[in-house]
Amino acid sequence: MAAWPLVCGSGLAERTRALSFSDGVLRIEVAHAGWKYELEELAPRYLAMLNRYVGHRVQRLEFVLQKQEHLASGPSR
Repeated sequence: MAAWPLVCGSGLAERTRALSFSDGVLRIEVAHAGWKYELEELAPRYLAMLNRYVGHRVQRLEFVLQKQEHLASGPSR
């Protein structure tokens, strides 16, 4: 889970949070549905990068919406 900020970068790390890793699935909390959609589209790229950094195989990324008070809101303009 510590590899997520390294893979996604500081800007995205501020708006997301790795919640858990179990059975090859890394669950990541996102601020809102727009971010969730964008990250789902980019999941294959992040998955490949994660698997270069971690000793165990990440098979899937699961992006979940959580309460707004935990994370910053969507993309800044």
